[in-house]
Amino acid sequence: MRRTTTRSGRERAALDAAYQECRRLVRTTRPTEHALMALMPPSAQPVCWALYAAFGHADDLLDRSEEAPGERGRRLREWRAALEADLASGTSDDPIRLALTDSVWHWGLDLADLLGALDAVQRDDDREGVATWQEWRERAHAQNVSWPEQLMRMLVRCGLPVPVRLRDLPGFTRFVEGLFLTDMLRDLPEDLDGGHVWLPTEVLDRFHVTPADLLSRRWTPAVQQLIAHLVGEARAWLESSRRALRATLPLGPAIVLDTTVDLFGAELDAILRAGPAVLHRQIRVPGHTRLRILGPARARAAVVWRLTLPPGGEAATAPARTPAVDRTAAPEFSMATRISEPPLPPRPHRDGARPPEIAPAQLPEHVAIVMDGNGRWATRNGLPRDEGHRAGAVALRDVVQGALEIGLAHLTVYAFSTENWKRSPDEVSKLFAIMRAELLDGELLDHDVRLRWIGSPDGLPDDVVDVLRSQEHATRNRTGLTLNVCVNYGGRAELARAGASLARAALSGEVDPARVSEQLFAAHLPHHALPDVDLLWRTSGELRVSNFLPWHAHYAELHFTDQPWPEVDRQDLWQALETYTHRKRRKGGRVAE
Repeated sequence: MRRTTTRSGRERAALDAAYQECRRLVRTTRPTEHALMALMPPSAQPVCWALYAAFGHADDLLDRSEEAPGERGRRLREWRAALEADLASGTSDDPIRLALTDSVWHWGLDLADLLGALDAVQRDDDREGVATWQEWRERAHAQNVSWPEQLMRMLVRCGLPVPVRLRDLPGFTRFVEGLFLTDMLRDLPEDLDGGHVWLPTEVLDRFHVTPADLLSRRWTPAVQQLIAHLVGEARAWLESSRRALRATLPLGPAIVLDTTVDLFGAELDAILRAGPAVLHRQIRVPGHTRLRILGPARARAAVVWRLTLPPGGEAATAPARTPAVDRTAAPEFSMATRISEPPLPPRPHRDGARPPEIAPAQLPEHVAIVMDGNGRWATRNGLPRDEGHRAGAVALRDVVQGALEIGLAHLTVYAFSTENWKRSPDEVSKLFAIMRAELLDGELLDHDVRLRWIGSPDGLPDDVVDVLRSQEHATRNRTGLTLNVCVNYGGRAELARAGASLARAALSGEVDPARVSEQLFAAHLPHHALPDVDLLWRTSGELRVSNFLPWHAHYAELHFTDQPWPEVDRQDLWQALETYTHRKRRKGGRVAE
């Protein structure tokens, strides 16, 4: 469902006030989290406030010690039911629900995940405690995995390719557990005020501490050892998750990750130093420590977002729709279930640019692109080379949308050549991580794009092969643009495989060597059904074709541009197509005057 209504001035003012109320709640109740939200792109920060305020409000409804447990549960059920109704209608008279509803509508957040997290909070009303670490972890994951994934989804909508399905990444569950345990230690006095001890009985027994010891605020040597152990566990989980996640995230989210681990680590230091006070009041990080951590992080984040996000990248460029809620769906990721039916129309250009009027008969059928200059662009801007590859993925998204808009039938892009293995192992590893994340979390499954993989699986990581094949299968019935992605591809290797196939056919007697023709040779190519390339475009000022589609591009018109690939968008594609319409396609013959 898409939202097309325009808000009046009064509605806009009410919505701004709702977001500011969420910001006030987060800033006053969770200053650490509020400070970390300031590291996100400015256009995404209000949604961070709305998400966290909604989860915090739901949690607060259950923590009201002055009300009976049944009454607290009833209030939360009513609030959740009202939220679901508001999400269906697109508006609300409650400021927190209004801001969250607008965020879901505007950013295309995962409604099923959000409501599932609230359901997990609600289940705490019937709990007395948790017995084992496994039970504790299930509670932590159910309540906390969804909202960082929604933040990643917003970055995707801003134009940054990041892994939305964080729960599939190595180390992410430990990251959630480290945050949850730190938060639990920080909130220990409030939980004790409400009569709750959420620490696993398993760890209490290990240190010979009873819930009664904690509820009575007795600071015994055993309690001191317990707190020190939990602080150490939380710190170890956060640091190990930082090491595991760092290589899979682009520079902007990595800055947020590093700052989160550093700031929560400072909280753990403060908790450890607080001694008996940890049972009586919430422990805060000293102001000078917060400033030492946050100051440089804010400056770095501002520079990175400016360089890596498209100009004007914000939610307005994303399809605003409310995802369907399916509570019966299996929690495991399945690309086949994520595909949009019917496909969404192409996403508009961020500046409202429209494609030129080119008659279908004048359009090339097949355009191939050598996406060159990612690493040089990053180096020129003082960034690691992998940030160039991430920015290149953003550029490709926009070019694909432009190809859909103008009605192009086939687009082939050179994503990783057999010669690219000569690069450093670190760069190759990060490039594949970016490629996998982009394929999983990009926009292909929302639009009328059929993806086909051209290349060899030899040497590729299994997860990259799996996602390429899964995307091929998921999009096999699309009839709009065919996007051929060349991964681990080499033109000479392709010709050699065709020759070997033809030789085997000759040895078996299936083919007469004296009758081998171009058509017969082409039939033995790995992708013989691929149409000939009409236009081959290379960016970044290089004037060569680099072993790219030598058979299919034998009569291609060549188009070279100077800008590096990360600076390209769909308007550059349209300009290349307009240039093509002025070429005279002789193919060895004579063009009639």
